[in-house]
Amino acid sequence: MRRGICPKCSHATVYSGQDLATQASNGSSIPIDFRHQAVLVHYVCVECGYVESYISDRSALARIYRQWPLPLANNKR
Repeated sequence: MRRGICPKCSHATVYSGQDLATQASNGSSIPIDFRHQAVLVHYVCVECGYVESYISDRSALARIYRQWPLPLANNKR
């Protein structure tokens, strides 16, 4: 999706709200811990309606890596 092609319908009709993601007040975030949130960037195919969301802030990803547990089946850290 981040390259502009929908993985579901293969159309090049993917739009991103990346510029809107800088506005943390838009409600598109997930809590990392009690003080931090990760802003989500949404990608939408306007042909089929498929949506994907990503965290683009590398420091938020690093914080999730350090603080969130892996599911037991995948716990190989």
